[in-house]
Amino acid sequence: MTMTLSEIITVLKDAGLFKELIVAGKWHDRAPEELANRTVLDLSYDSRTVKEGTLFFCKGLKFDPKYLTMAANQGASVAMAPADYSAQLKTSEHPDLPQVIVTDIQKAMATVSRAFFGYPDRNLTVIGYTGTKGKTTSVYFTRHVMAKALGKVVAQLSSIDECLDGETFIPAHLTTPESLDLFRMMKEAVDNQMKYLVMEVSSQAYKKSRVFGLPLNIGVFLNISPDHISPVEHPSFEDYLACKSEIIDNCRILVVNRECSQYDYLAEKAHDLGKQVISFGSDQSEADYQYRLGEHGYFTVTTANPALPKLDGDFRVMMPGDFNVANALAALTVAAQVAPVSEDFRAGLAETTVPGRMEFIKDKQGVVACVDYAHNYLSLTASFNFMKHEFKDGRLIVVIGAAGGKAESRRKDIGRALSQYADVAILTSEDNFFEDPHQIAADIKENIDNPDLEVIVNVDRKAAIEQAYAMAKPGDALFMAAKGRETFMHEKGKDVPYQGDYQITKQLMEK
Repeated sequence: MTMTLSEIITVLKDAGLFKELIVAGKWHDRAPEELANRTVLDLSYDSRTVKEGTLFFCKGLKFDPKYLTMAANQGASVAMAPADYSAQLKTSEHPDLPQVIVTDIQKAMATVSRAFFGYPDRNLTVIGYTGTKGKTTSVYFTRHVMAKALGKVVAQLSSIDECLDGETFIPAHLTTPESLDLFRMMKEAVDNQMKYLVMEVSSQAYKKSRVFGLPLNIGVFLNISPDHISPVEHPSFEDYLACKSEIIDNCRILVVNRECSQYDYLAEKAHDLGKQVISFGSDQSEADYQYRLGEHGYFTVTTANPALPKLDGDFRVMMPGDFNVANALAALTVAAQVAPVSEDFRAGLAETTVPGRMEFIKDKQGVVACVDYAHNYLSLTASFNFMKHEFKDGRLIVVIGAAGGKAESRRKDIGRALSQYADVAILTSEDNFFEDPHQIAADIKENIDNPDLEVIVNVDRKAAIEQAYAMAKPGDALFMAAKGRETFMHEKGKDVPYQGDYQITKQLMEK
């Protein structure tokens, strides 16, 4: 994998992203003859990983030019930036380091990365999921069903795990990786003989151009509700919806929840762009594929549109909760468009488990605990409703917090959900970032209006889980929200090691 400086400039010009090339204080519209064939051997946006022959991307809203100097000192052969950093770079020390100036550094990084790694998406059937809730679960359902039907040729990118060889899973750190990392991983998947990629596509992925230029064979829109509204995410619901709906611009087929609150708008946009629209939903909708709920995870699917592959029959998900049936039908709908419908669909769906998603543990005394990544009003109320229905004889004890520095409106929603369903709420840390966890807890508590709800504040998350278990009686149900199996906490700019909700709970309950 190599590219010359001249090739990089051509790719950027074709995308309308190139401004000028600056070498030793002089501006150029193309690479000078002596630099045209300068070869880039690697890409990086982290100065600590730069080596000889690296193209270094100067990205970030508050990019500090000292990192460009570090990259240059470590052997960067080309720099790409949104502005001229010649003064800070001290061109006298690096006179022949070309700076490629671009109109949008995030889009430029995505464009060059895709080309550098050989347009790996062209060798994959790429399926992208977006939605306020259910992305991760749906990705797992889809990968399991497709892998059962097609074999170990399905890669996965999710907020929990990444799988690039069809069988090995490694922890993930972003819902959708940075574009450079994304295309690097896609290239690895292709090298591993993968034929399909199922991935989450967050609203931030479009807002920050992490998936700029990436075409999707199928884009799936699960749902949308007011969330991620904050100064550092989306300033308004309109902006949130606009970013999420970019998946329509970038897909060939749109699979969409017929009961999504914005279905009419999404379908209208897709039709106007000439995209095929396939809908799924309950038997109370007019969806192309419809589900009828049974009990204990069973549901029946009916194909209402005879022009589509027939997907009729009885299925089951082993993760409780009616909301998971809609996610499962989304996965079945996708799989039916890329693989022959068979008994493998039913088996693959029933075998699906998602780490940290509605995972249940029960102790010898009859106390039940559920660990889940639920963190917004939709997912919390759906989960709480299920817990109250299944474990109606005891109390629902919830251990919960909210992320610091973003989605502040979520704290009101958490307070509302707790007021509706919980008997005991232990407010604790989630990912505090740079906020005081006591203030986050106070914000949630301020929005709790149920006088019968017992509220406890314990910002030590491990201690909060231990406290919840210590107060539980036979028949009670515990619910640990948001962290699942994650083994880190975001604290003051660092990833602090954390044992994990599931791991702590399992250890307590198996003593």
